[in-house]
Parts: sequence; structure tokens; C-alpha cells
Amino acid sequence: MKPKKMAVLGGGNGAFCMAADFALQGVEVRMWSRFPEEFNEIRSTKTIKVSGPIIQGDARIAVVTDDIGEAVDGAELICIPLPAFAQQELAESLIPHVKDGQVIFLPPGTFGSYIMAKYFKEKGDWKDIALAETGTLPYLTRKVSPSESSIVVKAVHLPTGVFPAKKTQETIAMIQSFFPAVEPIEDALSGALLNSGPIIHSPLVVLNAGPIEHFPAWDPHNEGTTAAIRKIISILDNERMAIREAFGYASYPYPLEDHYDDTRPHEYFYPRGSRKLNVDSGKWREKLSFRHRYVAEDMAYGLAFLVSLGDYIGMPTPIARSLLTLVGAFNDIDYRKEGRTLESTGLAAMSLEDLKEFLYTGW
Repeated sequence: MKPKKMAVLGGGNGAFCMAADFALQGVEVRMWSRFPEEFNEIRSTKTIKVSGPIIQGDARIAVVTDDIGEAVDGAELICIPLPAFAQQELAESLIPHVKDGQVIFLPPGTFGSYIMAKYFKEKGDWKDIALAETGTLPYLTRKVSPSESSIVVKAVHLPTGVFPAKKTQETIAMIQSFFPAVEPIEDALSGALLNSGPIIHSPLVVLNAGPIEHFPAWDPHNEGTTAAIRKIISILDNERMAIREAFGYASYPYPLEDHYDDTRPHEYFYPRGSRKLNVDSGKWREKLSFRHRYVAEDMAYGLAFLVSLGDYIGMPTPIARSLLTLVGAFNDIDYRKEGRTLESTGLAAMSLEDLKEFLYTGW
């Protein structure tokens, strides 16, 4: 039997971890990055060292390249564990190379499955492909050196929406052959509304502004997560879940309380005890700023999108809006105008009924 083929696009924390994990499982992994220097250490060895409490070993990568066509050629699954702000530019690079039948998987997506599909369609090169997104990276991981990935935790639940949703059954089955934790949900917007990054990171950045500016390194997930900040995270998460319910999504909403409280009956994306492993690892202590990915992706793309969905459905989002306003003041940017919103996607003029139908059918 021929080995399964996967393309992993990117050279950061998620990409190194994902490529290494699947290479150790015998998958033919092809890695690509827009920034060739990210592969300086592994270009000749084609090896990523894996460390951490659950997986260890030397992962042999089949192809390490700066030619995106070479990376995706023959790949059944194209994985894109990249920030949301890279999605459109990546679509431009991918468009000549994607073939009918391939699946693009964005973990997480922040509605990027639609953004990339829209670009393909506008350029007149929409193929018989499916795009899928989930609400989190399938790992808690850090790239600890240019050739080493530390995998702290693997996800046990990856609720995933597909665009167009009419392709859900076959698309989810194919992704599950790589990621058994993947679970089908209604559509891509349902997946976007499970994105945990904006809900966790937005309060942790804004409400830890003093320590972030003062200390050379700070772990907001550890000493930055106080009782008061936890309360704001929970209220913000309630806004997310209320919007999701207002859109008619009935699949499990994965409240963040499941992440913070291991005694609750439902497991979160990651297994019980994952938060303690995350904090105890010390790998999330780093130099932060208000231009960090927690802002540039999770707030400018994720939180701005959530606020716009609340406006569309008539659901107030006072906490989300306040956090977005404050970080905008830090950076002199109006993220409601410059971030990702339902208006910027071109879908805001649709009725809810038409929007749901479009998410199912596509073009």
C-alpha cells in the first residue's frame, strides 16, 4: 500500500509539529514555506526532532521545499496551520497547483475556508475541491529550535466545518484518515464560531497590558490568568456561544469552561489536564507585544469577525467590542474597519436564510 501524502504549508509552531507527527506515523509529508530561512536547519537533513511528554523521535520529512507546486503535488490533504492574515496570499500561490479532489484543511480557519474559496472563484479557477476548518490547532506545541518541535498535547476533539457543506460527509471521512479526532459540524461558519483563540487571547492581552509592556517575558496563560480575567473570558465566551445559537447551530459549542475545569462532564478540544501541562511546560513564556499574533490574528481577524457576526444577527457583544476598541486604541487601528468582518467577506448583504443555503451549496 502506498503511503498517504500530506502537504504542510508553513514553517512555524503548528507546521513543524504537524509535519513531524505525521512523518513519524509513516505519512509522506511535504513541507513548504514562503520564507526559505525557516527551513535552513532541516533542508539538508530533512529531519525534525520531536520532544515532549507524549511523542519523541526523529521525524523524516519526504520533501522540504520552497516550491509550493512540488509540495502539494499528489497530496490528498493540504494542511495550512498558518495565521489567518496569510490565507489570501497563500490562495494566490496555491491557485495554479490545486487539483480536483484535493482537500484544504485550516486548523484553525477564522472563516478562511470561505476566504480562500472566494479567491479561487473570483480568479475563475474554482475546482472540485473542499475546504475545511476547525476551531483550534490540533496540538499544544512550540517550535523550540529551528529543527525541533515540542508536542505537549494532541487534540481529542476537532469539530470541523466544510465549505461547501454539501461535501461534508466525504471530506470529513478523508480528513479523519489523518486526524481521527475530527468531528463533522454544520458548515464552515459553525467551525469559525468555535475558534478559541480570540476568546482566550483577547482578554489575556488587553487585561495584561501592563505586564506585557513591563516584563521581558510573560506567560498570560499562567500568572496572567487571574480570577477576574477568567471571568471576562467566560463572559466573552458566552457572547460567542449566544451568537452561534442565534445562527441556528446546534452542535456542541465547546465552552471554554470545559478547558479550565476538568471536573465538567464534557471534555474540551484537548484532553483533561491539558491546561496544567500547558502551564507547567513553561513554553508559552515569551516576549509579547500588541503586534503579536494574539492581536494581529486573534483580535484583528477573529474578534473583529465575531463582533460583525453579532451586529449581523442582532446580538450585543459588549465585552468583545470593548476589547477590540481598547486594542485598537493601543495600535491606532479601527479593527472594525480594517479587520476581517462579515462585511469584508462580501456576505453581509445576504439574508440569514440565503447565507445558510450558500454555505451549504457554494457556487
